[in-house]
Amino acid sequence: MQKILQDEKKRNMLFFLVIWGIITIGLFMRTFDWTANSYNSSILAISYKYGFTSRGLLGTIYQFLGSLVGVDIWNYFVVFKFYVICTAVCYIVFAVMMLLFLKKTNVDNKKMEQYLILIFTMFFITMFATEKNFGRIDMFMLLATIIAVYLIAIERFVWLVVPLTAIGVIFHQGYVFMFYNAVLVLLLYRILSKEGKERGKYITVLVLSLVICAILFFWFQIVYRGGAHEYYDEAMRHAATMGVEGKPHEELLRAELLGVDLHDEELKYRLSNVIEIIIFIIFFSPYIIFVGKALIGTIKRQTETLSKLKYLAVILGPLTLLPNYIFKVDFGRWTFAGVSYFLLVFIFMYAINDRNIIESVDEGLLRLKNKVYRPFIFIMPFLFIPFMDVAVTVFTDRLCVLFRNIIGI
Repeated sequence: MQKILQDEKKRNMLFFLVIWGIITIGLFMRTFDWTANSYNSSILAISYKYGFTSRGLLGTIYQFLGSLVGVDIWNYFVVFKFYVICTAVCYIVFAVMMLLFLKKTNVDNKKMEQYLILIFTMFFITMFATEKNFGRIDMFMLLATIIAVYLIAIERFVWLVVPLTAIGVIFHQGYVFMFYNAVLVLLLYRILSKEGKERGKYITVLVLSLVICAILFFWFQIVYRGGAHEYYDEAMRHAATMGVEGKPHEELLRAELLGVDLHDEELKYRLSNVIEIIIFIIFFSPYIIFVGKALIGTIKRQTETLSKLKYLAVILGPLTLLPNYIFKVDFGRWTFAGVSYFLLVFIFMYAINDRNIIESVDEGLLRLKNKVYRPFIFIMPFLFIPFMDVAVTVFTDRLCVLFRNIIGI
């Protein structure tokens, strides 16, 4: 009997891996644009030769590797190959991390964990295959977050969370508003779940991470902001030769090296931003409602204050994204970060077998059991890929254009 069960588990895992592989390869081939745009090529022209500046890490790595192998790095085709290699490595790391989460998951929870991983994979693969986000540093920031969350899940080498979150901010100070929330919330979850020395360990990690990330954010956002005026012309020349069709991304370099505020230039996108996010919320509402009910139901069932607080923190975590929505226009990136937050948190909860969350989700699924639209709930995520940058998704962008044409605005 035991051998039959083991064989069945192996078959189920093999079936999942086959489906996962087919979806991953299929979606990548469907969405990959074979282009690195000027934004992501120009960012490689920024390096620490200009000082410890924002978004300089990737360019420093690129330029160091170029000098190491002796190639002409100020070349679009070299940039494209570099990003192909980076993307392939990041996809592999992402797959390994998802498998590690799945391996840790209790056998009773594996089916739901597999579904969550499939959905997360769909969003991750397509997001960074499109021309808008191919090579985008969000990919590296998210991977640092996923690794940190896994360490919190297995409760080993947790101190590595500190350098991992610091690296996220070094890639881009916007990390503190985009992906840092998952790490903070799950560290707080552990703090409120533990006692004695174990609680102290997580408090120490949380405080160290917060202090270091705050210092880095302050440095990049205020102290060194626009501190490389003397290198601007040189960076522009390099960015031009690296860009597709020989075009640099002037707005990026002006913002990062000269400290120019682009707020007024971005106002033209605001109307589309508002229309698209409303469209997204309407069509994504089944998932928002489902997750909201599951988390609120979990809080209501708790009898201890600390338990209520740790699940309340899960609900409040995405509020770190609000400054981005208020002051910036890359609504696609912020929305992707919000969706990634909940997927990663739920993958974490299933991996550690949090019965409170799992029971709430099971109750929600039970309510959907006999609903005629249930199958559509499971396949609707295909509607929201790929996420973009200023536009939320391709789907919302097209509906927004149609709406504005009809209304005449």
